[in-house]
Amino acid sequence: MEPKQVHPNHPHRVAVFVPHPHNKHAKQKVPPLQSHRIKLPPVRKYPVIEQKGYYSELITTDAKQNVQSWTEGPETQQSLLCQAGYESNTPKVTTFQTPSDLHCLVEMDKHGPTIQPKQQTHFSTAGYTAKVQMPYHSWPGECPRKIQIERRRREYLKLDIAQLLNENGIDSNLLLPRHQSREQDMTTPDNPLPPVSNYLPLEVFDNEEFDCRTPEDWLALGYEKGSTDRKPIPGYALLPTTEKTPPEDPKSPTLEYRWQLVGVLDYNQEGKLYLVQKSDENARVTNAKGTPVLKKGHTSKGGMLLLTAALYWVPRIRLLFGAEDPRLFSQRVQFAQRSRQNTEALLLYHLSVDCMPTWSGNPSLNTQSLVRIKEHALSTPGLRLNLLQDCIVRLEREIILEYERAINQMIFDKVVSTKPEEFPHITLPHKEPERVPEKGVVSVPAYPFDKNRAAFVFHSLLTNPEVISVLSQVRDECNRAAAMSLFHVTFTNSLRLEEFELTQSQTCDQVQLFLRDSWVTTLCNGIRVSLSDVGPGWLSLNVSQWDVYRMSKLCSLMARVRYSLQDSLRFLVQDSLVSLTQLLLDACQSVLHCPPDMTWGSDLINSPYKPKKKPLFLVDLVLDVTGVHYSTPLENFETSVISIFDKGILSTHNVPQLDKFVIQNMFINSTLMLESVGLWEPAVTELRERVRAALRQAATPLRAYALQYETYIELHNSDVETFLRAHGQPEQTPLEMKKEVIQHLKEKERLDQSLPASVVIGPFTVSVQTVRQNLSKKRRALANAALDRLALKLRKQVNDACEEYKSVSRKLHEKPNSIEELTDKREWMKQIPDQLKTHEETLTKAMSDYELIDEFFYSLSNEDINGKWTAMAWPHRIRTQMETASAQNVEDQEGFYKIQLVDQNNFHERLDSLQMLVAGLSAYTDVSRAHEVANEVRRVGKQLKEAQATALTYNSRERLFGIPVTNDDRLQKLVKDFQPFRNLWTTTSDWLRWHKSWHNDPLSTVDPEQLEKNVTDAFNTMDECVKMFTDIPACQDLASDIRGKIAAFRPHIPLIQGLRNPGMRGRHWTLLSERIKMNVKYEANLTFSRCLELGLQNHVEEISQVAEVAGKEFAIEQDLDKMEREWSTVAFEVLPYKETGTYILKSPDEASQLLDEHIVMTQSMSLLPYKKRFEERISTWESKLRMTQEVLKEWLTCQSSWLHLEPIFSSGNIPIQLPVEGKRYQTMERTWRKVMRNAFNNRQVIDLCPNPRLLDGLKDCNKLLELVQKSLNDYLETEQDTVEQIIINAFFTFSLYSNFCSPQFEMHKLMLVFLLCALILMNDNNINMSEWRYLLAGGTPQQQLDNPAAS
Repeated sequence: MEPKQVHPNHPHRVAVFVPHPHNKHAKQKVPPLQSHRIKLPPVRKYPVIEQKGYYSELITTDAKQNVQSWTEGPETQQSLLCQAGYESNTPKVTTFQTPSDLHCLVEMDKHGPTIQPKQQTHFSTAGYTAKVQMPYHSWPGECPRKIQIERRRREYLKLDIAQLLNENGIDSNLLLPRHQSREQDMTTPDNPLPPVSNYLPLEVFDNEEFDCRTPEDWLALGYEKGSTDRKPIPGYALLPTTEKTPPEDPKSPTLEYRWQLVGVLDYNQEGKLYLVQKSDENARVTNAKGTPVLKKGHTSKGGMLLLTAALYWVPRIRLLFGAEDPRLFSQRVQFAQRSRQNTEALLLYHLSVDCMPTWSGNPSLNTQSLVRIKEHALSTPGLRLNLLQDCIVRLEREIILEYERAINQMIFDKVVSTKPEEFPHITLPHKEPERVPEKGVVSVPAYPFDKNRAAFVFHSLLTNPEVISVLSQVRDECNRAAAMSLFHVTFTNSLRLEEFELTQSQTCDQVQLFLRDSWVTTLCNGIRVSLSDVGPGWLSLNVSQWDVYRMSKLCSLMARVRYSLQDSLRFLVQDSLVSLTQLLLDACQSVLHCPPDMTWGSDLINSPYKPKKKPLFLVDLVLDVTGVHYSTPLENFETSVISIFDKGILSTHNVPQLDKFVIQNMFINSTLMLESVGLWEPAVTELRERVRAALRQAATPLRAYALQYETYIELHNSDVETFLRAHGQPEQTPLEMKKEVIQHLKEKERLDQSLPASVVIGPFTVSVQTVRQNLSKKRRALANAALDRLALKLRKQVNDACEEYKSVSRKLHEKPNSIEELTDKREWMKQIPDQLKTHEETLTKAMSDYELIDEFFYSLSNEDINGKWTAMAWPHRIRTQMETASAQNVEDQEGFYKIQLVDQNNFHERLDSLQMLVAGLSAYTDVSRAHEVANEVRRVGKQLKEAQATALTYNSRERLFGIPVTNDDRLQKLVKDFQPFRNLWTTTSDWLRWHKSWHNDPLSTVDPEQLEKNVTDAFNTMDECVKMFTDIPACQDLASDIRGKIAAFRPHIPLIQGLRNPGMRGRHWTLLSERIKMNVKYEANLTFSRCLELGLQNHVEEISQVAEVAGKEFAIEQDLDKMEREWSTVAFEVLPYKETGTYILKSPDEASQLLDEHIVMTQSMSLLPYKKRFEERISTWESKLRMTQEVLKEWLTCQSSWLHLEPIFSSGNIPIQLPVEGKRYQTMERTWRKVMRNAFNNRQVIDLCPNPRLLDGLKDCNKLLELVQKSLNDYLETEQDTVEQIIINAFFTFSLYSNFCSPQFEMHKLMLVFLLCALILMNDNNINMSEWRYLLAGGTPQQQLDNPAAS
């Protein structure tokens, strides 16, 4: 279709689309298109006005004939009223006659802005925009473009396609093929051959040359400016009038079709069908929910499918767009209908001819002619006639059949043409008339040969032998250059990428050096030598003027040489690029169709991806701590090859032109370069992209192959001990160790058999030799390590057994020092046989385990061998030592018995002396010697204690010897008689010492609690002594005297406790002084004696009261200090959050728990009667704690909301869809980052949180987050699927997919499984969507309720 054909008489030069017929049947005379549309009224000439938009016309169309152009302004500024009086082009008021049906005309002609509500439609505003071929800026006297578009729009809306088709004799209801009814198929005498028409699809005969837009252009009319949603495009489609469910057969004879208003939604490229939906009476296109259809929601593989009651796939011939000319569309339908009728008539005609029987009276093909035809056909030399006999027979039958059909066709044409009334349904095909030439010869025009030859000689360069010599030499050099290659493309072995780059770079540099130096020099010398003998003239090398040079043939010669050189460079580059590309494509051919998600399989030795020739690149498979990769990153191959590709092109860009070097007498300012292939020429770009795509595709099987080695990463990267600890049991039996060793050896053998030394994958030779050797060595090392562990275990068992035997042997050699040791030794020796039996079993098992090691030919050390046999000899040595030790024990027992008798006699003598000492203690009654007597009593008590222990030892030995046990009642009576004297004198001594210390030492050294305990214990002890010494009056009097002194001191205890209260401060001493009317001041050297001198014992009640108050206040102060000390160690745990550049708080459970406890404690303090002194401090501390609690609450709420919204707003879709919420979120995030940065720098909770500005900032952040959350919830209801996808992509892309194999991300795996299950349930309608949105976005308040407890 020609895009533009301008009508020669068109006044505005508007281009009209005129289609060309696509076959000979379309050459009929077609009525002129749009004849009335181009008959526009004459337009006055006025200056060019840039199109601004639509403008209104008059209120009625009847006044146009009386109104002239008013666009030309007056020449001078005059009053409009005055101007209206004498300007002839201004219409008078009386000119306009008000029609009787004014209101009807106004309604019909209404357009432009109005105050009445405009009917809403779902169609795009551009859907009615007609296509015109006019300039956007109008010239004087021409109609503006937008006015012409608006006129056509209105004109198209007034036309009815059904009426236009009726005018052309086409019934719209009969355009579609229908099933023939039985009545129509019946043959009757009146209707022997009923007509069969419209049984072929109309869209087959559609002429797309009528279309003024492509399908993409039609669909583009649905986009509004500034929106990415596509609205339905208005149009009229030929659709059924009924909407039945299920839909009726489209070819049903009872189905009625009519042109109906539809909205075009989509286009199917394969079936060339448009998806349309019927609109309602208000021109609205909605879905099942009643919302406008804005985007594609249906796809089809082809064919007209009746989707629902309102959705249809229709071909273009059944769809009239609103922006399309209905008259042109009616011609399009008429053209298709006429073509279908012609085709159906031809089909009927040929069917009739094919069904005619062959009459015997018809002339037949001459046999001689047939023989002659066969002779000529078989006369070709080289034909194998024996193989062609069957073919000859079949061809002969076909020739005879075609001849008979031609005879029948001539007979049928003659019968039909002579009796057309009998064959009304037969249409004979149109035949072209034969033309007879007027003459039998071809006329030849006159030709001026001499003049043309002279002109050729004047302009040609080939008339001079020197020029031919130059061109021959240039051609030789050009052929030489063109035969070179910029790249090295013949390889015998695979190269590493660095070697490949070096080889190509050297080849490219050599060619570049040749072109710039040798090639240019050779060409210049050859030209100068060939033209050196040419004298002055057009080919003189001595020309020095540029103008003369430009007119000479030398300039043409140099231009031709330049073009030849440039052509050679182009061939050089193109051939080199093609050869390099072909080299790479041949190497990559086997991998070009690998899917991106391919998996290699279990066979790592055999590769199905072999190149055509040899692989180009060599890479090593590498296993390290980073995973499985290659020695050269796969991305480097693409980058390097493309760089070589471009370098080869650029190497030909610096070859100079020869003019400056050949014509040396003429000054040429700069050195121009020969043109070569550009980097971004289409052919170069295509080759580059093919190479790039091939290398990228070649990396796919390499990555798949490398993934198969991930199972060996742990084995390769772990050391032997770590691997054994990770995969072995802590305590293994030798059999288990044997199985483990065998398993390692089998794995080693399997590795040697399953891993290749190298494998070819497309253009790559992958060397796996190093990995294979390392893995095999690692498996062998693991087997050896397992054997080493078993040998070490056996060595330890043998050594432990030897140590046990040595210990037994040493103990047998030890000599007992007492009867107890001898008895213990005998009891121990009774257990030795059982121990020997146990150790012998252990050694026997160890010997069998040594035999297990020998099965693997493990070499034991000399130390292990000596230890093994030494352990085997120990049991016999131990039994020999036991016999010797038994005899020695009998001798030792006799000696110990004799020693026992001597020791008992000495013990009885010691008891006699101790009894005399105890009896003499009753004579001590002098209090002044209390300390001396107390020391003596302590010494005697120690001796009695030793005597008791000695008596117990002797009794135990008597039992061991088997003799009667000696009675110790004498010793027990002696201890009982001694105890009263001990209590008396030790208590008296302690009391005297305490009394002196309490009176004379500073009060600061006195512990009031210990003092009270000591006084109470001493009084009770003396009271018991008074009762026990009834038989010794002197001792009883002493005890009574000491008891009286203690009782006299006891009333002073409250005084000392009050003065030594830790809560006593200066204010308390001042209060005490005021109450007792005495200046009492606490000093460091104040003693209790001084207090008694001051008479403080008379004011015990006042002192106790003040001390009680001081104690209560001291308790409050201690609690406050304790709380502050506890908060000094409480700090936030601030953690970096992903890669956001900010931080988050780990849940401050300790701080929250401590806050609750301290707030309760502070509240209880505020209720104490003794709080007044610390009331301000308590209030300040309570405010600090409450603000900290509130800040933590707001902080954690803000962090929870931010963690939920951050992955959503960090993606690129939501901030675009919700720009206002995006700005709010950015404002909040700036504050949040500042707060978290301060928390990271200062982590002390009690220092950071009690900050009103921090609290206000967090509250503002929470308010912004609530607004953002509410808007996001509203958006979720309409764009739920999109947001879910954003959340999944943003939250799991890095955290899940890149770490899926890590055991540290089990939570993310569970979350993925949860989402997948939720989506499956959602697809089955088993999930409440409101609950799902609550889970994703959190709760939002539906109604704001008043606080019922507000004052």
